[in-house]
Amino acid sequence: MPAASFLVCSLIFIEYKNRFSQFKEKKDKFLSILTSLAGTALVLAAIWLGWTK
Repeated sequence: MPAASFLVCSLIFIEYKNRFSQFKEKKDKFLSILTSLAGTALVLAAIWLGWTK
């Protein structure tokens, strides 16, 4: 299932980028850092789940 996990990672990454750019416009550093960490964690989790199957 590498293709499926790649698709999920791509969708998560796009969503994460959209949210990050919104927070960047607001110039709220705490929220942008928090969103960055959460997005990175989600991408890593999706990759890990994809590789373990």
